[in-house]
Amino acid sequence: MATLELETMRCEVEGHLGRLRLNRPEALNAANWAWVNDLVTATDYLAQSEARVVIVSGEGRAFCSGLDVKELAQGNLSLEWFATWERGVIALADLSAITIAAIHGYCLGGGLQVALACDLRIASTDAVLSIPAVKEGVVAALGPMRLARIVGAGLAKQLCLLGRRFTAEEALAFGIVMEVMSPASLEERSLMLAQELLAIPFTALRHTKRQIDQAFSQDTAALLKELLVAQEDCLRSPEHAAVMSAYRETQARRRSRQG
Repeated sequence: MATLELETMRCEVEGHLGRLRLNRPEALNAANWAWVNDLVTATDYLAQSEARVVIVSGEGRAFCSGLDVKELAQGNLSLEWFATWERGVIALADLSAITIAAIHGYCLGGGLQVALACDLRIASTDAVLSIPAVKEGVVAALGPMRLARIVGAGLAKQLCLLGRRFTAEEALAFGIVMEVMSPASLEERSLMLAQELLAIPFTALRHTKRQIDQAFSQDTAALLKELLVAQEDCLRSPEHAAVMSAYRETQARRRSRQG
């Protein structure tokens, strides 16, 4: 296993499975200067690795409680900090790997923004979520945009403009998370989901992810052009060849039994 140990988070890569563990538990994984710099470093490390699926989780009692309000109150979080923050979150969203946010405890503000930048989200029943940036007198970076793409503009406005907290079950009803389970089952379920994804041809996964990500930013003609390039890549991939070979073998066995 390859490991990158940073001040506020840790990366692990074993085979094609990566882990990004937010690791500032004494502050409920709140984001300070070291945290945002580590996120940029961690996402670059994962992008250069062999990881095809990455599980993002938080150590301790929370996934991530958002930006460090103490640092904000002291004026330590400048525009440069917010720009660095978004560079890290964008880099997470742009990973070729399929990302899974395994949410437990507090997932507030920037924590939810990190989760929204992931491709899939699951949560334990003890999760508490919100985007309360307006109550702190700031904008939730690009979080409202990502949320709107997932749940629609109307619900995104309700959640972002009021900044209220909501439960894991409400997040499931909103479509923010795909599953809710007991805290004791979260780790096992995230690994099962990762293994399910790892069994799917990665070339197809990678192109499908990009097509969905670009669905709101490109016109149909541009999407079609990219689709044809992506489809050619898929058709030439060894994963596709292996799947089709297995299919032909299954069909041949079925014909043999019928004959």
